[in-house]
Amino acid sequence: MERSLYSELAERAVLGSALLDNSLMRGPLADLCVNDFGSSAHRDLYGAMLHFSEDGILFDPSTIAQALQDRGELDRMGGYGSIGALVDGAVPETNLVKQHVQTILSQSRLRRLQSLSESIATFVETGVPPDEIETGLMRKVQFLQSGCDLQGRLLPAAQHDQTRRAFQLTAVRANELLALKIKPREMLLDPILPEQGLAMLYGYRGTGKTYVSLGIAVAVATGGDFLKWKAPRPRNVLYVDGELPATTMQERVRTILGGCPPPETLKIVTPDLQQCPMPDLSTSEGQRRLEPLVAGADLVVLDNLSALCKTGNENEGQDWLSIQEWMLGLRKRGIAVFFDHHAGKNRSQRGTSKREDLLDTVIVLKHPSDYDHSQGLRCEVHFEKTRAQLGDAAKSFEVVMQCDPINGARWEVRSLEDANIQRAAELFSAGLSVRDVAEELGISRSAAGRLRQKWQGNTASAEVSHRPTV
Repeated sequence: MERSLYSELAERAVLGSALLDNSLMRGPLADLCVNDFGSSAHRDLYGAMLHFSEDGILFDPSTIAQALQDRGELDRMGGYGSIGALVDGAVPETNLVKQHVQTILSQSRLRRLQSLSESIATFVETGVPPDEIETGLMRKVQFLQSGCDLQGRLLPAAQHDQTRRAFQLTAVRANELLALKIKPREMLLDPILPEQGLAMLYGYRGTGKTYVSLGIAVAVATGGDFLKWKAPRPRNVLYVDGELPATTMQERVRTILGGCPPPETLKIVTPDLQQCPMPDLSTSEGQRRLEPLVAGADLVVLDNLSALCKTGNENEGQDWLSIQEWMLGLRKRGIAVFFDHHAGKNRSQRGTSKREDLLDTVIVLKHPSDYDHSQGLRCEVHFEKTRAQLGDAAKSFEVVMQCDPINGARWEVRSLEDANIQRAAELFSAGLSVRDVAEELGISRSAAGRLRQKWQGNTASAEVSHRPTV
């Protein structure tokens, strides 16, 4: 006989008890979230009760019924009589309610595990390789352990429960830590962006931040190459644009794709296509509004921080904390975050330096010293912070983007050393001194002196090779 994974009696008991004693919502019922209820009617009812509780408003069968009536859901739930009947026989005694809550939680967990086993069976039947099944299984188990559903969406719960759990710390012994089977972090974009990575790209206006960010997003979504970096396999990417007109975003995405078909794994949020204002991601409400789109993403790209995080003073470290906690929460769920930011007048990232503390990677784009606006996108890529030991991969380089009307963006990459040698040769040929070249290139005099020696050596070699033979 198949075991039932839903208890009508337990769910009615806790709902009826809460209608009689609202304080239970912040007591034993604080461990429940909406999706723990097996009945859809009970989920809707508990959601309405949570709304009142979180706003600090008392409720009873009449107020709940009115709220559901205003939403057009009362008739579907059986009318006022069905809600009033919940209090019949209900006993709002804490220990008894705790027992019912444990029953509901146990059955909720079994239902989710059952769904997980069904998804594994589907993967096996469709011929998904074992490695991919194991990776997906580990990720879904992480979702369940972090209070999410199998798609990685946060389960709605009472504020009190979220606050209480946030202060429950867990310590493990060193031997227990070493014995844990923790999935190694793979790379989303090798070698600069790992799974669960947090990275910032910043630069002065006009350096090409959006083009570079879109290039990264497309590479990760397609499992392709971009500049000096490689995405091992396609991933789900959510690109959130905070300021560009839709026509500009369309044009830039088309340029980056360069005639290739747009990947299904890339989703874009841009202001002009919304029916309401863009969310303020510095607030919990704005973060909740983005949540349905974040679920299932491997990488979230935010372009840019100033446009999407509108509340608070960006120079104050305290105002950064709410954004930091949100990003850390995404990382815990296996989601990487890559965000753009502006450089200030001093060419450093604008605002508090506190935001760099938690980041794995910080990249800055700079115009070369001889840059002219007629050159379009030409910039230097510098690494200011890398937690990984990148070696030569962390060396600065220069990028030039040429736009072909048919083939889209064409990227040229060369080492900064090679670029400096070429520019120094042009400057020394024009008669500039070592001091002048050092100032022009933004390097030390000793470095400029070494470049002059290379230039003189190359010049002498060229004269010998062109000397006529007798």
